[in-house]
Amino acid sequence: MDKDQLAAWQRRADQARGEPMRVVTVDAPDGAILREKARAVRHVNRRVRDLLQRMRVTMYRNNGVGLAAPQVGVGQRLVVVDAGDRHCSLVNPEIVQAEGRQTEPVEGCLSIPDLVGVVERAERVRVRAMDPDGREVWLDAAGYFARVLQHEVDHLDGILFTDRATRVTRAGPETKLKVVFMGSSGFGVTVLRALLDAEVVPLAVVTRPDRPAGRGLVAQATPVKRAALAADLRVLTPDSARDRDLAAALSEMAPDVLVTAAYGQIVPDRVLALPRLGPVNVHPSLLPRHRGPDPIRRALWHGDTQTGVTVLRMSREVDAGDVLGQVEVAVQPGENGEELGARLAAEGGALLLRVLRDLAVGTARETPQDPALATYAPKIAPEEEVVDWTLGADVLVQRARALAPRPGLRTAGGIKLLRLEVDSQEGNGEPGTVVASGDTLVVQTGTGLVRIVELQAPGGRALGVADYLRGHPLAAGQALE
Repeated sequence: MDKDQLAAWQRRADQARGEPMRVVTVDAPDGAILREKARAVRHVNRRVRDLLQRMRVTMYRNNGVGLAAPQVGVGQRLVVVDAGDRHCSLVNPEIVQAEGRQTEPVEGCLSIPDLVGVVERAERVRVRAMDPDGREVWLDAAGYFARVLQHEVDHLDGILFTDRATRVTRAGPETKLKVVFMGSSGFGVTVLRALLDAEVVPLAVVTRPDRPAGRGLVAQATPVKRAALAADLRVLTPDSARDRDLAAALSEMAPDVLVTAAYGQIVPDRVLALPRLGPVNVHPSLLPRHRGPDPIRRALWHGDTQTGVTVLRMSREVDAGDVLGQVEVAVQPGENGEELGARLAAEGGALLLRVLRDLAVGTARETPQDPALATYAPKIAPEEEVVDWTLGADVLVQRARALAPRPGLRTAGGIKLLRLEVDSQEGNGEPGTVVASGDTLVVQTGTGLVRIVELQAPGGRALGVADYLRGHPLAAGQALE
């Protein structure tokens, strides 16, 4: 369901009143009824209407989008459906026409709580039935609504979705959690997609509002917003995480877990207190090392050969909460900030799923951080992006890796140094001057030489050094500015 459909479903769920019934599962002693053909209803009376109402309450209380009478132990041809934009209660439904095919989304079932599967369904169906007042009705359904109707009518004939599935996988307990996701950057996109791939579908995604960007200063959505909209998720874009309307909206959702991954704002206590199982954060470092907003680039900046990802409890002090899970990741030779960030995001998504499973079953273990080992990873300041040739060659190589491909380590004249390597030759020139030029470009530093492999002129594109020198010739002894 998209965000509007989900909101409509939630409104009806909030309005449903009554005592829910027990859902029959396939492994229950009375589960055989799920394999029997239900009998037709002869007369639509108050008892049938009351049963349909209780079925609707049961469906909503179990976060379902459809329910058939055999699933509550009644062998009659009754179904209730709420696919968000359309909902109905039907007596003796019959599919009289089906056209097209669809294989998404993955199906699950309240009577088989641990499995999900890929099932091919008709894209469009026509259904003949009676409504709760006994009047004949005809429904033309397409897409998700058609899928749910087909699933429930199958139940009336003793057919389960697993009978029609081309692939069935076991749904972990984490898929039952009500999750709210907060993120903004590409790192957050990877973590969000890991949740969706594992059938952990957030109730809502919170991200920063659109901001002007580019030469035309056109408002652009965050990467997380674009990914969430593509997945038909509900998206909230408050100006600040302290927005009281945001807290009210999240409170109505009654989330089990709040997940943040590169959201970019401090989340206030009143929001952190909302989830039943607490808030967690996916942080790309081995905490307590590199607390703060720029841990990936600072790991490369400082020449770390080992880093990782931590999933931790969120607390008032930034990145200081108890550790719920941690994975070490070796930094690859020559790896830049973007490349390392992509690997850490993938590891973070997998780690988050393991932590959510532990939270769901009550086996999560929390380990306090040692504050004596804490270091801070502040944002790279603009002045730090300018190369200081008096530093050693090793340090400059680290900084170029940290800042590549964007914003890039740059000279005072605006040349971006996208890839550097330590050169083994000896030199004794002034720091920042060219030592050798031709097919390679070697520059003197405060200690040792660096060979420039890739660079970019102001307003130009990234080039290998040979291509760059053809358009921007440099001579030995010339300053690289």
